[in-house]
Amino acid sequence: MLAAILICGLTVTTLSACSSDDDKNDKADATVEKEIMYAVQISDDVLKVANVEVNYVDQTGAKKKEALSSAQWTKSQKLNNTSPLAQGIWVKITPKTNVASGTYQLKVTTGVACKATLENGNSIMDFSGNDPQKAPVTAQTAEEIADWCSKSPTGGLLVDPSGYCKQQHVDFGGNYDDMPENNAVSCGLCELFSWLWVFGDLPEEFCDKACGR
Repeated sequence: MLAAILICGLTVTTLSACSSDDDKNDKADATVEKEIMYAVQISDDVLKVANVEVNYVDQTGAKKKEALSSAQWTKSQKLNNTSPLAQGIWVKITPKTNVASGTYQLKVTTGVACKATLENGNSIMDFSGNDPQKAPVTAQTAEEIADWCSKSPTGGLLVDPSGYCKQQHVDFGGNYDDMPENNAVSCGLCELFSWLWVFGDLPEEFCDKACGR
């Protein structure tokens, strides 16, 4: 089953907070900018046993796809939506035929993050995806590889014009709608996007709330 999660938004100041609760006062401030980032990371063995296609929604709401040829893929895009806009990602993984016998360590991390910069200088953030910290799956047989490929993860957010988000399943015609909550996912996605995105000016404790530290 697919694991996907939305964590509550984080205020990008010296403190972190939930965009659905603690940051309600920020809603009085106009949103200056909204940006989406998609991220996919795979273990080295994945491309040995499967073809990988990234399906995502662009800033206009159109569904796009790109073939994955390396261990990491990211895409960022500015949003200027005046009505709620779904932003989602799904990694379609198709097993190859005639894979060489061996033991393969298979792992894929899929995530989407939304960052909205408010007029008051704060930024709010939300995430959805699967757990970046989950251990790889060991596969040896064609059946084991195919089973792992069938469970490729998804993530989705419904972005309000204000920049606040909630979890949203985006149907790509093959991904499951399965988004159980998991604190480990929240922590892992926060740390992943803090590393990938331009978060160099964030305090070290930025992800402490999501990670329960």
